[in-house]
Amino acid sequence: MENTDTTNNLYETLGITKSATADEIKKAYRKLALRYHPDKNPNSADQFKEISHAYEVLGDEQKRRVYDKYGELGLQMMDTVVSPLFDPQVESMLCTILVSISLLFSLIIIFLVFLTVRIDQLVLWSWSVVWIPAWILNVFACYSIIQYTVKHKEKDEEEDEDSNDIDQRDKEGHINRLKQHNQLMKIAKNSIFMLNFILALLFQIFIVLRLDGKVMWTACQVFIPYFIYEGIQFCVNCVKALVGCLALGSLKESSKMPSFLFKQFWFSALRFCLFLLIPLRIDQVIQCSWGIVFIPLYLVGLKWALELVYRYRVYSRMPQPDIAHQGKVTVLAGAVAFFVVGILFYALIGLIATRLDGYLFIKMANVFVPLFIVFSFFLCCSGCCLPCLLQVSAVSDLDEHETQILVDANKRITASGESDANVSSTTAT
Repeated sequence: MENTDTTNNLYETLGITKSATADEIKKAYRKLALRYHPDKNPNSADQFKEISHAYEVLGDEQKRRVYDKYGELGLQMMDTVVSPLFDPQVESMLCTILVSISLLFSLIIIFLVFLTVRIDQLVLWSWSVVWIPAWILNVFACYSIIQYTVKHKEKDEEEDEDSNDIDQRDKEGHINRLKQHNQLMKIAKNSIFMLNFILALLFQIFIVLRLDGKVMWTACQVFIPYFIYEGIQFCVNCVKALVGCLALGSLKESSKMPSFLFKQFWFSALRFCLFLLIPLRIDQVIQCSWGIVFIPLYLVGLKWALELVYRYRVYSRMPQPDIAHQGKVTVLAGAVAFFVVGILFYALIGLIATRLDGYLFIKMANVFVPLFIVFSFFLCCSGCCLPCLLQVSAVSDLDEHETQILVDANKRITASGESDANVSSTTAT
């Protein structure tokens, strides 16, 4: 057998083609292993190692799939943290996710463009037409919810079948009751999730009907689906708060209850205040600047800024220097991200408030500039940068012709450290 470099082509090492079946690979390995086994041929230890390595890779379905796609680099990365990125199946899933995300951001950008040209009266489309990208997003969301529900239902049925033997041995019925409780909780979560989606869809329909003049409802009436949603969220948060308080009480940590309740309700309270002030201002029940209406949004930013300062001080007082340094670096990175996002977000809020206060010279195209920047950046990452990184990481095997060009057969190094050309000349001599 000719001494072939295993990093060049494992298929050539076994003397088979890339289309070889598992049985053909096994037969080729057994044939070569018998011929070059060190017990029969003491001078062929290196060849036997190459053959064993080739069979170890090509005989394993997953390793063979990775080798066919990424070569030896993929095999080296299989035991590392980034190993999922070198699995063709995972790569296919990532590509599907990136395509979906790119489509999502594209529809959002198109929707913003439609809103811009309609509000600036560059076109006089019906608002139901302007909302077409949003309707498409709603269809995708509904399809995703249905698929998610069906998959989890099938998974639950499989788990039920696997637990039948356990339930038969459970004389007291604890496991059966626990299983029923988990099923009820899953049904409740799925029902609440579906109800929230229906309320969001109704909210959009009410807005379009109101803007098109099909109904003469007040803004407060249009916001009814949202208020129902907030009511549901309030009930859910109350249940979570009750369970959390009982758990803290059992652990005798009642001093943590105020902070726990604050974390549970602060964002919901500010969100409800914001969406209560907006319809009241639209209906002119209150007369104030739109900048005042958006005060809850400013409080959200203030809360997160104080949270970053607090976290930085906590890490600064830690006695462990390594953990303290890592924590402070993480907080500083979060502060930079918060600063960039905050500038774009609050610039958008300021422009919207200025436009709503009657400064008509500000066009919506200028108002939505921060949104266009953010979503265009995300679209570039999901549709271009990340797929390019995946393609760069793919190191496919070279074709036989390319291999011959890059690696001259007369200059290959054998296991003994000599070139094939020297070996051939010595043999001829």
